[in-house]
Amino acid sequence: MKTFITFLFLANLCLAYTDFIGYGYSSCMTCHYNGQGNGPLNDYGRGVFAAEIISKALMTKDIKDEELSERSGFLGKTPLPWWFRPGFKYRGLWFQTNPGSEQSTNRLVHMQADATAAFHFDQDQKWVLVTSFGYYPVPPSAQSDPNKPSSWISREHYLRYLKSENLTLFFGLMDKAFGIRTIDHTAYSRSKTEIAQNDQTYGVMAIFRKEPWEYTTHVFIGNFAQTAELRQRGLSLMAEKDLNQYHRLGGSFLMSENNYKNLTRLAGHSKLGFGKGNSFLTELGLIQNKPKSSELKNGGYAMAQSMAMLTRGYFFLSQAEYYNQTLSTKSADNLRWTFGLVSFPYLKTEYRLTLINGRDLSDETVSGDSWQLHMQLHLSL
Repeated sequence: MKTFITFLFLANLCLAYTDFIGYGYSSCMTCHYNGQGNGPLNDYGRGVFAAEIISKALMTKDIKDEELSERSGFLGKTPLPWWFRPGFKYRGLWFQTNPGSEQSTNRLVHMQADATAAFHFDQDQKWVLVTSFGYYPVPPSAQSDPNKPSSWISREHYLRYLKSENLTLFFGLMDKAFGIRTIDHTAYSRSKTEIAQNDQTYGVMAIFRKEPWEYTTHVFIGNFAQTAELRQRGLSLMAEKDLNQYHRLGGSFLMSENNYKNLTRLAGHSKLGFGKGNSFLTELGLIQNKPKSSELKNGGYAMAQSMAMLTRGYFFLSQAEYYNQTLSTKSADNLRWTFGLVSFPYLKTEYRLTLINGRDLSDETVSGDSWQLHMQLHLSL
């Protein structure tokens, strides 16, 4: 239970999703300031989200997509100076463990309240400074720790430079470039690879695009909020190819070390859109951890996630996951299935209702199923 609650406090979701390849957007650079996704949307991304994805059911029947796009700004239709784009994100989660049982527990968590700002140094947006600052809910397990982290942090602050139409450079604190940035940072593909909500690092990232390829190199030196001996220093590489507008294949490699352990990660991934608004994401990866004082461990994971559009603004989500710490019978097979409703009922709002089923299998024992019910509300300004 304690581990599960800790995972909940580490959960964080992106402002726009890789699943939107179902609308023909295969590259994160189209809608985000960050070339690998996550973080604030640019003006085009805000407009696309409002005009193509949110539901119109709660609006007047004659409203046009162009009108929704115009209302997608921080202050709606009110224009802002060309050099400044503020934002705000709130995420709240109510969850229940083991619904219907005597051991059931409920909790309300304010997961995130972040203010973001993008500063444009020229009207062509060749130079952009992106910053964030906000609330971080300290996990219950760390509340009594005298060295517990602050409840207020910056998850990213970096300078972006569009050197050419093919090459973009990033300097500063940002997420490591690796794999698919799924919306669920508690997924095995994020948590077990140690590339989750608060695993950002200072470094330099370069994205080179030459259709149909996109290459990313990220050299990093760790997070200065950590003590020097804990900072992971290394590099990651990604290469992705667009087979067409709705299908992107890729691979990722990461290698890093600190004073206590060496990490190596390798993954293959696919992003597939089919029909309007439907998507299917898959990732298969290997995890190698080599503590400097003990033996090496080779683990692995697999993830498959689909989002099927029921009607505009409403989607059925299904995500299946697998993880084994040693890729052998010495450790259990961890299985998890998440399914439910993802909806965007109005401008700048998102609502989620999902069930999570978990099971651990080993040669000796089979654990009983665990269940959690999640309800989430997200507000994005």
